[in-house]
Amino acid sequence: MITPMRAPWITAAALVLTACGSPVSHSEASVNSWRTLGVSARFITSDNLDLWPCFSPDGARVLFSRRAEDGWELLLVSINGGAPQKLATSPLPVAATRANWSRQGLIAFTGTSSGGASGIWVINPDGSSPRDLQLSGLSNQVFYPSWFPDGEQLAAMDAQDLVIKRIDLRKGTVVTLTDNKQVFTGMPSVSPDGKSIVFAGQKNTGQHYDQSNNQVWLVDEAGISHVLEPVPAQGRAPTWSPSGRQIAFESTRGSSSGLYAIFLINRDGTGLTQVTDRALNADHPVWSPDGRHLAFSARNSTWTRERGIALVDIPGN
Repeated sequence: MITPMRAPWITAAALVLTACGSPVSHSEASVNSWRTLGVSARFITSDNLDLWPCFSPDGARVLFSRRAEDGWELLLVSINGGAPQKLATSPLPVAATRANWSRQGLIAFTGTSSGGASGIWVINPDGSSPRDLQLSGLSNQVFYPSWFPDGEQLAAMDAQDLVIKRIDLRKGTVVTLTDNKQVFTGMPSVSPDGKSIVFAGQKNTGQHYDQSNNQVWLVDEAGISHVLEPVPAQGRAPTWSPSGRQIAFESTRGSSSGLYAIFLINRDGTGLTQVTDRALNADHPVWSPDGRHLAFSARNSTWTRERGIALVDIPGN
């Protein structure tokens, strides 16, 4: 989670209506230059701490995590806004974060116990039958489930070893996909064809893992990992577009104050584009099923810790 940062007072209205991009520093522009989209962000939740959105398979609703008194709970809201509704039909025994909705309808999320153990849980789309995946080969620090297109397998980050693991729900097996001697891994996202995984990562040079220093990486079916951009720069929380042609991610590049913006990039590492303004400090972008919209968490006021779920339209998609 990105901790919201304090900055000079800006009205919530200005944040909603402004997403035209920040100036690029000369030093960064000379390495990785990019263009900026002039799009507006529209908040569909506010006045709370809302993070980690994902779209329903029909694109009509957004599922997200809201901070509650005793942890995090999953809520649903229409893409047109309105009053969010709780997903679970009864209180969950874990804090529920980082949800991912399969094409077939099943929802996976990270469940964290009061003792700090985190694992992958699945729940039906009507909020019934929550259950945790207690499988050999997973530690008690597993985060960010991402569905393969068959709806029977998941990729997830195992933070104990800083690797990406593939979980087969039908077979009950776990396979490690990345080598932590080469790269430390963060959040993964499985491509629409299931043949590659984009993830936040950093080359292992003997340093302590610092997720703020991650870059965007790819690992293919053969288990070969490489940095996506020809000249690597900071990037986190990548997700595939439904077409498999683009990747959205968050980055502080070009920001002197460490604020995040949402970027797009082609799968071959070209076409870098900034989508949101720095004032939003936006994170964890996800695509709508038709590829026409991005949802993300953003601050709707610069002087509180509150964050809402916002949407932007992607021109040409």
